[in-house]
Amino acid sequence: MGLYDLADRLNWQQAAKLLNVSRATFFRMARKGEFNSYGMERCRFYLKSEILACLEIKMREKAN
Repeated sequence: MGLYDLADRLNWQQAAKLLNVSRATFFRMARKGEFNSYGMERCRFYLKSEILACLEIKMREKAN
């Protein structure tokens, strides 16, 4: 398709569920820049690949 596949897009609820975090924690992580958000204003989405990469980093940090 283009830069990303539509199937890779997640809304904040799907991304938070994947990370197993609350709404507040999810948006705190987003503000800290732990993953990118795309779109405009209220129509934001997150890439599943970036959320999974963030999850992998968190798991590695937890293991150490």
